[in-house]
Amino acid sequence: MAKCVAQSWVIMQDVWDLIVLLVMTIAAHIRAVYRNFVPPPPKSLVGKVVLVTGSSGGIGRQICSQLAPKGAVLVCWDVDKRSNDNFVKDLVAKTGVKAFSYQVDVSDRSHVQTVLQKVRQDVGDINIVINNAGIMPCKPFLKNTPEELEKLFQINVLAHFWVLQEVLPRMIEVNEGHIVTTCSATGIIPTRNLAAYSGTKHAVHGFIESLKDELRYDSRKPNIKFTTVYPFACSTGLLSGIKSYSRFPFILNEVLQPEEVAEKLIDGLQRNYEHVYIPNFIRFAGTTAKCLLPEVQRLSADFMGCYVEPVSTEAKKIK
Repeated sequence: MAKCVAQSWVIMQDVWDLIVLLVMTIAAHIRAVYRNFVPPPPKSLVGKVVLVTGSSGGIGRQICSQLAPKGAVLVCWDVDKRSNDNFVKDLVAKTGVKAFSYQVDVSDRSHVQTVLQKVRQDVGDINIVINNAGIMPCKPFLKNTPEELEKLFQINVLAHFWVLQEVLPRMIEVNEGHIVTTCSATGIIPTRNLAAYSGTKHAVHGFIESLKDELRYDSRKPNIKFTTVYPFACSTGLLSGIKSYSRFPFILNEVLQPEEVAEKLIDGLQRNYEHVYIPNFIRFAGTTAKCLLPEVQRLSADFMGCYVEPVSTEAKKIK
């Protein structure tokens, strides 16, 4: 008798939990629709210490330039010392922003640790991290050398690990922080001639989503926000010599401008959006494809006609 009662209680609890799940799911969708028309108010960045990797050009340069008027304190990291120093010097002169330039090889864990110690002495704790640096060899996978593949994963994936392992503990301790990640549309949509690069972006996407889940179950319940950005092809040094195509350019612009990507990234940061898709069609393409049969996915990809041509130039640094 007692066993039957216990089993009945378990079943009732399961049914109740299912009802709660359905109600919360409906509520979440209602909130999402509402927020499409009434976005949350942007949070202030005044006095916040923002670390930007790959800061001297392209998207990173635009991120820093657009953050400057918002009162943030900028910690600008780039492997190109001269370019970064000159950029930060000009930015300070033009805007009066408080900004610091550091030469950093983000793929080198010990270098990241050393420079972050100096940053803490010079500036203080990091409040916001924008992991933006990366490289992109555009060629068929079998034409990548082992050295290129190792470098690709060191910069595009391991650099995220090294930076976050250093800054997250303090963010959790003070119960405040925001991690912004420049991913890519190729992190959720397969793209030929970018198999290796796409692999790194899938890795970053999976890493951030799993890290969010870990922190959600952390007993300390840290107030750490995450924003991951998925832009389509963007006109930066990364795309030098690369030609991208789309059958419907009015849906998928052939090439985005760094200013647009930076603007939407910062808007997502200030409004605490978890995901930012540029253009918005990437959200639809990425989520819908997972619901389709593999053959239908391939047919849909052929219909959309989105691809990039391989180039013979070396992988370049993206900022």
